[in-house]
Amino acid sequence: MMFLLQDDGVHLQQAFELLDAGGSLVARVVGQPDGTVAVEPDPYGLAGSWKRDGLALLIVDAAGATVARFVSQGLDGRGRRLFWGAVKVGPHWLEHCLRIGGRPSRRISLCTTSRNRLHHVRETLPQNISDNSDYPDLEFVLLDYNSSDGLGDWVQRNLGDEIASGRLRYYFTSEPTHFHATHSRNMSLRLASGDIVCVVDADNFTGRGFASYLAEQVEPDNVLIGCRLVGDEFMVAFDEGCVGRYALYKSTFLDVGGMDEAHVGWGYDDMDLFHRLRGRGYRCESIEPRYARCIPHDDVERSRELRYRELGREHVGGEGSVWVNKRRSDANIASGRLVLNEGRIGCGEVVRNFGEEKIILSSLPVLAA
Repeated sequence: MMFLLQDDGVHLQQAFELLDAGGSLVARVVGQPDGTVAVEPDPYGLAGSWKRDGLALLIVDAAGATVARFVSQGLDGRGRRLFWGAVKVGPHWLEHCLRIGGRPSRRISLCTTSRNRLHHVRETLPQNISDNSDYPDLEFVLLDYNSSDGLGDWVQRNLGDEIASGRLRYYFTSEPTHFHATHSRNMSLRLASGDIVCVVDADNFTGRGFASYLAEQVEPDNVLIGCRLVGDEFMVAFDEGCVGRYALYKSTFLDVGGMDEAHVGWGYDDMDLFHRLRGRGYRCESIEPRYARCIPHDDVERSRELRYRELGREHVGGEGSVWVNKRRSDANIASGRLVLNEGRIGCGEVVRNFGEEKIILSSLPVLAA
């Protein structure tokens, strides 16, 4: 690190990413040729200047006090150079590291659908927006699936600045008469502009730095899922409310035709997607538990807006139940039908940002199975 910052042959700015002990991005740090340090954002007050202290490299503030100290270096799992040390946070020194450069920022869309879940959205969405303020190229897609609980009014009153900035895009569709989970998620991901898209249920919290985590972990050949994995087995018994969370390239999602819109009730739609993605050669990896937290609620809440309210969690159920959905999924996979919906992925009419634009989502070209 000393060589990189002090070598007279280096005239360009040196760019770093400051990561906390869990690997989440905290800030972008730029060492200027004149020895000063620019930090954005700067939650710990690190902006100042570089200073040597033996083999250590310090950041000192305007008063000359040390606010960060980096003493060792190594490589991460992808061969990128890391410089380990600690930063001063209030009276405490907390372990952090600097990573040189970083991959180009990829646009990410965090997509939430809601039908009469304002009581959840008002808790989760503002927190999720705040917790991901470190990632610049990020949008939140909120699809109001014909709610009657005042969701749109609440968004206008409380999140108008986020809409004006482009950080939040609010879409409303008046067509649904019931909540259709797979169609609503397909629609929200169709509307997303990100290279990487992620379903975040209305009752889910992302945790701090989730978008930065996705930017580092999601690749064109993998999908991150909220379900725990033991070896190659999906451990749905350990569902903590985030099994339906998944993040992948939008092109990957469309490669299997999205979620199966023949699933009209509750349950197994996410597992079906994961199995079909794996069948197409994509790797499934679990999202780290620190990013998977939700508001607990009962099955009455889950089924209230469904056409078929028998979930089948405790016994074999009828149409729309998890059992019927699983049988359909098993039959499709056994017959090699991995690409579903025949191009009709999240089709319908929506209005963006309270009348700004009307959008009609039509069928896409049918992909080969």
